[in-house]
Amino acid sequence: MKKFSVLFLAAVLLAPLTTKADGGFVTVKFVWDKHRDIAEPTQKAIIVYAAGREDLILQVKYEGSVDQLGWLIPVPNLPRVQKGSMKCFYELSQYTQQHFGGGGYPIPASLGMDHPAGQAEPPVKVVEIKTVGAYEIAVLSAQHSDALRNWLRDNDFYLPPDKYDVVDSYIERNWYFVAVKIKPGGWFPSFRSISGKLASGELNPLQISFASDRCLFPLKISSINGKPSEVQVYVLSAEPLLEMKMLQKNLPLIYSNDMERAGQMARWRESTMDRARSIERQRFGGVPPDADASDAIQEWNARPFPLTEELLPYAHVTKTDLPECRRLIPTLGGKSWWLAKHSWTFEPQEMRDLTFEPALPVFNNMLGSKYGYFAADGLCSFGSDGLSVLLRAMQDPNAAVRTNAASVFNNMNNWGNIYEIANDPRVTNAALAWIKDSEPAVRMAGLYMLNWPGRPNTRFAGPLLALLKDPDPLVRHCAVFGAGREENDPVSQEVITILLQNSDPMARMDGITILYRNANKQSVELALPLLNDPNPFVKELAGSTLRALTGQDFTDDQGGEWEKWWNENKTNFAVQLRRQEFGLHPIER
Repeated sequence: MKKFSVLFLAAVLLAPLTTKADGGFVTVKFVWDKHRDIAEPTQKAIIVYAAGREDLILQVKYEGSVDQLGWLIPVPNLPRVQKGSMKCFYELSQYTQQHFGGGGYPIPASLGMDHPAGQAEPPVKVVEIKTVGAYEIAVLSAQHSDALRNWLRDNDFYLPPDKYDVVDSYIERNWYFVAVKIKPGGWFPSFRSISGKLASGELNPLQISFASDRCLFPLKISSINGKPSEVQVYVLSAEPLLEMKMLQKNLPLIYSNDMERAGQMARWRESTMDRARSIERQRFGGVPPDADASDAIQEWNARPFPLTEELLPYAHVTKTDLPECRRLIPTLGGKSWWLAKHSWTFEPQEMRDLTFEPALPVFNNMLGSKYGYFAADGLCSFGSDGLSVLLRAMQDPNAAVRTNAASVFNNMNNWGNIYEIANDPRVTNAALAWIKDSEPAVRMAGLYMLNWPGRPNTRFAGPLLALLKDPDPLVRHCAVFGAGREENDPVSQEVITILLQNSDPMARMDGITILYRNANKQSVELALPLLNDPNPFVKELAGSTLRALTGQDFTDDQGGEWEKWWNENKTNFAVQLRRQEFGLHPIER
């Protein structure tokens, strides 16, 4: 308890503030909002990608007569098409909400058939025709765009003439096409039933499997509709993936918002610091730092930091997290996967094929830029995998890379993500090198990690001692909190002397607290000079400590009486601890 107030004040002074105030922490029953993820998006997809193979599970929302639905899906290699299940979408929607929080022509009864055996391969080859649930499927390959356009026209797929270039772009890359229509009759009792499920986004999806050298979602083809589309994509992959162009599009706005918020918070802290100090003084016995440290704290608070909702949502899921997906998508097997969820709305002119690439190298390459703070927090969300990248970055010769990587360990707004990596044994050993770095932010990161709660710091006494004399005022200020952090930690005479002679009044108060904890004759000897301290908080704490150690009732202003009494009694002095006096001790409250 004796260090609580000092650590609390450190958090108040250094931790970034968010724009939310949640009050008390209350656990509420989770209620799944089915409409948000199932009925709202125009297109939904689940992508499972690993080892050059993709399973793409597609679901569309279509309002209109089902006999006018014509759906064309391009894929880079020969696909296998089968019936998917809405149960996977339900399960992923529930999991992520809880953890992240133009018409066509009439459709004929059957699609165009393949050419007879022995004849030359036609310009459009119908590789396969099959019925999948309520759908009739044709898998096509085309040698040139005119032939495909003719096939689509002959089979009553309407393609606007000004959109031919969209299809051409796929043919030039030798992609295949999955052509989809509603099969008349079938196992549904009526088209009316099918229409209702299509309009609600709950008709059984299609599962399309194909080889691919990258994880992708073929969106550009949707631009032929000439309408905006909301796309929701769940990506399950062996390593965390991201859509680079969407990240690049969003980063400038995120950075601008983060800078503006940091500036507002820094100005707010400056204007209310006197009041905040007064409140902390009354509640916890806090005391403002010295002027140099105050300036450094103010500068520190003006740095950008990402809010949790700005970071890409990821989760590391196992077979127990998604049992239905594991049962219905054999590729998932019993392995663990990285899950990401993305929801975007695209205008027709914005639509392009989405490609997902490994997130770790993307964030690593970003660490030296102005977005490095964002990249560091992104890496932190990947747990042990992200930590490996951060540890390498902390040794980078580029000071900007090291400083941005260090920001994640200094971000008190993100302790939830830091918790996993801070307890990794690799961090302890690395932090011993960090506190010797030329960059103050890196030394701060080492300081925080060596003083992580529950981590014994006895063997770090020597390295941490140097930080009490650090040339950077903020590092010196924060080093105070690590000196004698735990009640049972031995504190050397050298550390106590440095604290009591420190220019930062918080350091001197911390030193006095250790004197009380030691509760011996030397504690009295060292506390007496602090009755003349220019800081009233330090002076009051020294008087309270002396009264608790000696049993005497002199006030803080009776320095002469204290000296006289001590000269007369120090030879035979024995501590007479009065805990009721210590009960008035500001730090103990």
